[in-house]
Amino acid sequence: MWTQALLATTAAMVLSQQSIGAEQADKIRVNLLLDDVSSLLHLPVLLAQHLGYFKAEGLQIDVIEQSFAAASPPLNSAPVLQVWSAPLVQSLQAARTADPLLSVVQTGRTPQLALGAPRRMLTGMKSLKELEGKKIGIMEAGPLAQLCVDYAVLLAGGNPKNINYVVLGTPLTAITMLRSSGIEFICASDPLITMLEKKGEIESLRNFRSLKETQRAFGGLLPGNALLVPASLAAKNTAVCQSLVNAVVRAVKWLRTAGPSDLLGNMLDSTYLTDRAIYLNAVDNMRESYAIDGVLSNEAFALALRVCNTLDPASAAERKKTSSFFTNEFVLQAKKRFKV
Repeated sequence: MWTQALLATTAAMVLSQQSIGAEQADKIRVNLLLDDVSSLLHLPVLLAQHLGYFKAEGLQIDVIEQSFAAASPPLNSAPVLQVWSAPLVQSLQAARTADPLLSVVQTGRTPQLALGAPRRMLTGMKSLKELEGKKIGIMEAGPLAQLCVDYAVLLAGGNPKNINYVVLGTPLTAITMLRSSGIEFICASDPLITMLEKKGEIESLRNFRSLKETQRAFGGLLPGNALLVPASLAAKNTAVCQSLVNAVVRAVKWLRTAGPSDLLGNMLDSTYLTDRAIYLNAVDNMRESYAIDGVLSNEAFALALRVCNTLDPASAAERKKTSSFFTNEFVLQAKKRFKV
């Protein structure tokens, strides 16, 4: 009897493991690449993972922290698909005629960044043209932060080529460099910016989290983050793209009405920020910058294209070779399903 019981238990364990393996095998594996898991830029997609929305769509998502520039080419033929949570302008700056990146859902209505500096650097400062020759910290090379500062300096009559950018990589490095005067200005996202503001270490020169200030700086709403997928993936794996967008649109809807207790219950892990009050304040500072429903307007895309062409006219012809950089097809279906 004991032997029979042992055999039965063993068989049950094997069947259980087989069923778990079968369940995982049924799920479609996707690598979601983003530059900083602690950044609130990525809150909608990270919420889609944390709240189980990706899983509900039959997706097995692996979040990988990696800079956009360092990412390998998309693996469309491999068992694991590859997508990015990154600024829309990244796809314009890295235009590829072979397999361009396509924005399938917008998560940021503004760049969601702020340009700040210690008070000592602001004394007597009259124009952003004075940023020429200064050391400005950004989280990674060639991102939206650099584009925002370059454009602001250009409008002020300066030459962006004279700015000295310092790639910081991580929030902890940014804090260290700022406190040691390794950088004189910083352009970054929350919760880092809010934490530095609350501690009195910086004051904001430009707040690209704000709808009003973004419109004033760019003449419209320059779009921020989006979910970027290879165009071939959107064409060949429409069901996968629809599932990805469904999950993100659900998260966008959840975020619109989430209260303090909801946010704290789903607070992103951070090695440098454990203050719950500052975290809530940071989300409030970002609140209006998040997408309402995931739709990217033609006007917002045209503005992004115009800014990129102004700062990098040499690549304008290359961008024209790509027929489309975004689609709202999947978002519109998700909006109907989830009544957004």
